[in-house]
Amino acid sequence: MGIVVSSSSAEVIADPARFLAEIQAGNLVYLSDLDRVVTLAEVDDEDDDMVSLRSNKTGIDNIIFVSTKGRGRHAPRIKIAVDPPDTLNAASATASMTIHDYSIRGEHVPSHLAEQARRFIETNRAACSIFGNAQSTALN
Repeated sequence: MGIVVSSSSAEVIADPARFLAEIQAGNLVYLSDLDRVVTLAEVDDEDDDMVSLRSNKTGIDNIIFVSTKGRGRHAPRIKIAVDPPDTLNAASATASMTIHDYSIRGEHVPSHLAEQARRFIETNRAACSIFGNAQSTALN
């Protein structure tokens, strides 16, 4: 944990360069008026290893991202864009569904959307599994 620097949102607006410098130095900035701590998040290379697929290719109402296993942190999975549902930004509000057992983590997914995602995985299980284990292939 870095040094905790006390500030407020008004001070951040007045001097954004100081705020940025503190964050880049690895310090935590406590915004007293918001009762929140802000820190620089570690960048996850996982988003570089995803394929983004639109609903016209998947039959799922929302955009999905098929993820590789990454560095072993999680099982192969798909991410479902939740808010907004049509974003190509995997860092937006999403839910994850594992390929092997359909378990869902993250944002709430309505049951009809979960069912669409399950059907997509069932139809494309081999391709999802191969890509999920960091190999490449074409998905339907």
